[in-house]
Amino acid sequence: MKSKPAILFWLLLFWLSHHLHSQNSVFASKELVTDLLYNELVGIKEDLHSHPELAGQEKRTSKIVENYLLDLGLEVKKGFGGNGIVGILNGHKEGKKIAWRADMDAAMHVFDDNPNSKTQIAHICGHDVHTVIGLGIANVLSKMKDSINGTVYFIFQPAEESFEGAKSMIGDGLFQEIRPDEIFGLHVFPTEIGTVSSKPNELFAYQRIIRLTFDDTIDEENFEEFFKETMRRFVRNKTDGKPWSLEYLTHTEHGLMNPNTVYEDYFIVEPHIYRLYDDKTISFECTYYETDFARLNTISKRITNNVIDSKYGEFYIKTSFTAERPTVINDPKLTGESLNILKDLYGEDDVRPFYGQMPYSNEDFIYYQYEVPGVMFLLGASNKKKGIYALPHTSEFEVDEEVIRVGVNYFSNFLTKKINTNKS
Repeated sequence: MKSKPAILFWLLLFWLSHHLHSQNSVFASKELVTDLLYNELVGIKEDLHSHPELAGQEKRTSKIVENYLLDLGLEVKKGFGGNGIVGILNGHKEGKKIAWRADMDAAMHVFDDNPNSKTQIAHICGHDVHTVIGLGIANVLSKMKDSINGTVYFIFQPAEESFEGAKSMIGDGLFQEIRPDEIFGLHVFPTEIGTVSSKPNELFAYQRIIRLTFDDTIDEENFEEFFKETMRRFVRNKTDGKPWSLEYLTHTEHGLMNPNTVYEDYFIVEPHIYRLYDDKTISFECTYYETDFARLNTISKRITNNVIDSKYGEFYIKTSFTAERPTVINDPKLTGESLNILKDLYGEDDVRPFYGQMPYSNEDFIYYQYEVPGVMFLLGASNKKKGIYALPHTSEFEVDEEVIRVGVNYFSNFLTKKINTNKS
């Protein structure tokens, strides 16, 4: 989940979720995770956390996953997208086919504010937690297969951080080998532990990294200021300011948990411009987020035309994109059904929809959704009382390990109920 959030944004989001979270949480109900299993999963998580592997390099993680699934008696298929693993759990009789996806890779991160500090490989996005929750669900359901009418596929994906893993697994014939009717997954989120959220349609904003390339004789200092000002002119949001500002994040009528949220229509720009030097050329990169897919191409053309029509136009060579990332698009009907199942199991207080589209985050789960109806959930992993804040891609990132128990309980029950409903 590539994310460059303002820390303030995530802290305020966490505060809001904690404020709204019921003190009478029922997330411990429908208990399926024994202390023995929980301790086993925490041990695996701590091992993976101590041995993080970058996108495309998850060989050790993949082998741990493979061996665990084989020990459960699942059929295992591998070789998808490099280090991808699929575990197949066949129930008591034929029926619906459901997939559960978990990503496995770590990321590079600088753990202080010194730009000269070395980057480190670390699980700062929670994929180690996603992996063990997936293993935990497989463990629980493998012991319940006599009550499962259908097949559950457990997809353990490499290379989410590079946005290549899902595409590579599909390109290697994933959906020729397995044919799920539906697919689900989760991401840990900086809301309070015990909460789960989702929404229909776009979950995040669309992300693009635009690159403008020039002859290296351009006045780069002045052009960078011009480029920043050009990008600022395109900023659009309902607050006439930063859409993550405290006033609107916690606003009862316009916040993230209200249908009238200000997060449903915006174009925002990351503040940093990056310069890249090549033989006789210099390029400038900027990342932006847009909620409206139809505007994406129009905006890039307008940015380019603004540059060409300026005094810097004579130095202009080309416009390109180093990243064009779509967003998770949850199937509306399936999302509604899924949230209702979770509410029936765990209550309204802990299962809440989000509204609008989240900035500064994204997920390559969308590539599965192009092929199969699917839903991604956001699972709260922070604990204010313990001083734990699950802020993705920040030095402060940490999860309350109880989220492993919560996630396995929630989604083992969810998948069991979902797969045993009549196929629609």
